[in-house]
Amino acid sequence: MKKRFLFIITSLTVAFLLALSVAPSSLAGAPQECDRYTVRTADGVELVMKRYRPDPKAPFRKGRQPVILMPGLLSNMNEFDIYTPPGEKYDVKLPSPLAPWAQGDPYIARDPMRYYSLAHYLWNQRYDVWLANYRGEGRGSYQSGGAGGYSIDDLGIYDVPAVVEKVFEVTRKHPIYIGHSMGSSMVYIYLQGARYDTGPDPHVVSDPALVRERNAGCGKQSLKGLVDLDGPMGTMGMTFPFDPYNPTWWQLVRDRWYINLRPLNPLLDLLAPFTYHMYRVLWFFCQLLHWPDLGMLNVLLSTNPGNISQEVNRYTMKYAVDGMSTRTLAQFEAAYTMKEFREDWYNGVDDSTVVAPPPPSPGDGYYYYSDHLDLISLPALVIADNTVDITHPDDIKNFYEGKSRHRLDAFLRVPNTAHVDLVMGLNGPTEVFPAIGDWMNRLCRCR
Repeated sequence: MKKRFLFIITSLTVAFLLALSVAPSSLAGAPQECDRYTVRTADGVELVMKRYRPDPKAPFRKGRQPVILMPGLLSNMNEFDIYTPPGEKYDVKLPSPLAPWAQGDPYIARDPMRYYSLAHYLWNQRYDVWLANYRGEGRGSYQSGGAGGYSIDDLGIYDVPAVVEKVFEVTRKHPIYIGHSMGSSMVYIYLQGARYDTGPDPHVVSDPALVRERNAGCGKQSLKGLVDLDGPMGTMGMTFPFDPYNPTWWQLVRDRWYINLRPLNPLLDLLAPFTYHMYRVLWFFCQLLHWPDLGMLNVLLSTNPGNISQEVNRYTMKYAVDGMSTRTLAQFEAAYTMKEFREDWYNGVDDSTVVAPPPPSPGDGYYYYSDHLDLISLPALVIADNTVDITHPDDIKNFYEGKSRHRLDAFLRVPNTAHVDLVMGLNGPTEVFPAIGDWMNRLCRCR
C-alpha cells in the first residue's frame, strides 16, 4: 500500500514538472507583451506604431481612452517620447517644486528627461498612448516604410486612416488625435474626407460619407477629438529661405526626393551645445533691439532657447530629427506663397509636368483644404506658439476660426514659446501639458 501511494505521488510530481516544461506560457507566466505594432496603408506602405509605457514592466493603459501622437515635418515619434536611451547620459536639472502631476512619479525620479515627455504625461494621466511614425520616419525597429517622394496629401489620405483604424481595432475605442505641425496638417486633410478620385484625372476630392464618419462618428475611422499643436494651414504669407518665384528652386523640388538626415544625427549631437548657445546670443540681441522675431533665422531654427533644456535640445537633435520628402516641403512653401493650402500641384495627369505651382484660380481643378475647413466639426483644442517662425500664430488661429464650431472648441496661444519647444519646452509640464489634459478630461466627461 505504501509503495503504491509513493508511486502515485511520484507520478503526479513528474507529471506536474513535465507540464511546467511544456506549457510555460500558461503555468510559468505569459511572455512579455510587445509595444510595437504595424499597420499597412491602402497603398501598401507598412507603418510602425508604439504603445507607450515608461518601462517594460509598467502596464499599458488598456481599457482607457486611447490617444494618438503624430509628429511633424522632419521628425519622428521621439519628439513626444523624451527619455534617456541606454548608454546615454543627460544632466537635466528639474525645477523645484515639480508640476503637481509629476510629484512622486518614480519614472521621473529615475529619469528626469521624462518630465518633458508629452507621452509620459498622458500615460501618467492614465490615457492609453499610441505614438505613430508616418511613412519614411522612425529609428531602428520603429522605422516606417515608404521613404520616398510622398506629398502631404498621401499622409492624410493613406497614413492617418491606417493608424486610426489600427488603434480602434486593438482598443475598440475611438481615439483622440494629437498632431504637432504637419502632424496636424495631415489630419485636416483626413477630417475633410479626402481621397484620390478614381477617375482618369487623380485629383483630391472630398467624400461626404468619410467626413461624417471621421468627425466624431461611429465607424472605425472616427475620431473623438483633436488637439492641434501649431499645425499650419498656409493662409498667412511667410518668408522662406528661397525666392518663391525662382524657377530654379521649384525645379529642385519638382522630383519626388526623400532627404534622410539620420546619418547626420551624431554630428548634430556634437554641434547641439554650440548652436544652442549661439542661438541664445542671437535671441538676446534681437529682444534687446525690440525685434519680436528672428526673421529668416527663426524660420530655420524655430526654437526659443529660453524655453528648452539644453539636454532636451541635444536629445531631439540626435533622436528626433529624421527625414522628409521634398514634396511636403514644396507643398507647404506653395501654400505660404499663394496663401492657400491646397493639394499637391503635381496631382492630375496634365499637371505632372508643371514645374512651378500655378497661381490659384477658380475652376483650376485643385482641391483647396483651406477653403473647406467648415467640413471639420469634431471638438478641437488648438494651441499656437507665440513666435512668427516656421508657422504664424494667426495662421493657426485661422484654422480654429474656420472649422465648424463645437461647444468644446478652445484656442490657446502660449507665451514665450516657438514652434519646436511648444512640444517639449520648459513650460510644457506646467502650462502646455495640463492644458491638454484638462481639455481632454472635459471631452471625455461630456461625450
